[in-house]
Amino acid sequence: MKEYPPLKLGGILGLLLFTPMCGTVAQDTAKLIQNPRILYSSTVRHADGGTTTYQRIEPPTAAQLAALQPAPQASTAFTAPLPPILNVTARVYEGTLTEIKWLHNGVECRAWSSVDFRLLEAIPQFEQDGVTRRLMSITMTHRQPPAGVVSPRPWPVFPAEVLSAVPAGMRAWYVLMEYPGAPQHEAAACAPLDALHTYVEANWEALQARRVQREAQKVAEAAYKLAHPEPPPPPQHVIIQLWKEEQP
Repeated sequence: MKEYPPLKLGGILGLLLFTPMCGTVAQDTAKLIQNPRILYSSTVRHADGGTTTYQRIEPPTAAQLAALQPAPQASTAFTAPLPPILNVTARVYEGTLTEIKWLHNGVECRAWSSVDFRLLEAIPQFEQDGVTRRLMSITMTHRQPPAGVVSPRPWPVFPAEVLSAVPAGMRAWYVLMEYPGAPQHEAAACAPLDALHTYVEANWEALQARRVQREAQKVAEAAYKLAHPEPPPPPQHVIIQLWKEEQP
């Protein structure tokens, strides 16, 4: 077998700097060029026991390259239409006050809600009045500012006529604060929010119980992870194959 002298200019580094190269990187040997002719091989051992092996190989054939391509996925003949989406940004303040922002036809709307939007965490969709809507909510929690500190977003003081219009015993309601769009489109912009608050009102107890259960689960998971720390990951053995790119 013909002997190949060691690579100069820093080994593989010099090869990468001065020779047009192609290559594949893999932990799974099935994702490498199969049965290549190896011209040069060098292995670097890491402190954790893992290794990185650099292989300079002869340029692979078209068949060898084709074997690396993933198998084509069968297309789905029928795709059901997705429900409409309600995408909101919610800032939850101490108590049960939430500032909501959402877009309707490119217009940003803003409202204050009596609902603590943490009740809706991890709820991908909801159904109300026969319509299913997907819910994407980015929820942030803010504490009430200390006494004497002026908040850049103070809590609103609702006029008495607004509060008196809320039906007695209703827990899920909101007040629209900003809608810069055309007045005739305001009802359509608020329709998803109306449906969401109606859904929360109808499922108030179940949502509260679900939140208590989720919080207890988070505490239990944190305690388990603290008592059972994960072992360090096993050392990885990576192979990097390099070959000279054929120039036209």
